[in-house]
Amino acid sequence: MRILITMFAAVMLTGCYPLLTEGHYNTVESVPGEIKSLKQSDEQMKEDIRQIKDALGMIKTGMKRQISEKTVSVDQVSAETIQVTLQQHMLFGSGSNKISAEGRRLLRHFAEGARKAPESARIRVVGHTDANPIGRQLRSRYTDNWELSAARAAAVARALIWGENIDPNRFHIEASGAIAPVADNSSEEGRAQNRRIEIFLEN
Repeated sequence: MRILITMFAAVMLTGCYPLLTEGHYNTVESVPGEIKSLKQSDEQMKEDIRQIKDALGMIKTGMKRQISEKTVSVDQVSAETIQVTLQQHMLFGSGSNKISAEGRRLLRHFAEGARKAPESARIRVVGHTDANPIGRQLRSRYTDNWELSAARAAAVARALIWGENIDPNRFHIEASGAIAPVADNSSEEGRAQNRRIEIFLEN
């Protein structure tokens, strides 16, 4: 008992006990602020998800006919991610990487939806080709399907940036060439499905 009393007296004299109490007090004091921050973060997340849903509705409305014709698909792949898939011929003429008039109309509908999304939402454009080597018309400009898919993805990004005034800092471009087919490359129908542009709006 004498030893315990001596140790307690030493703690009191050295000031360790007040320090421990002060640290505990500071921790407790910070809890309300942390709770408020978490609530604000939760509310912001709910608002971001609501805006993504608004963007999805806007894009689907604008591309309703193409969706029904199965030349375009619009899907919400997660609470904060939209995927728009456009077959190549909806955007480009044969052997070209220039956006067609129809393609520009479709991209305008996407841009209208993107403006409904949170400003923090990124736009990722992915170019895809079929497995056939590029034709003679394209061979003078592109080495292979990788380069062609990159050029077409970049053309879509430029159309959205320059034509629709979307902030270029929101964009990320990917070239997948023929490595990610969604259909059998042995048939023309399958190859047509593989020649596509995917645009992801992701927060």
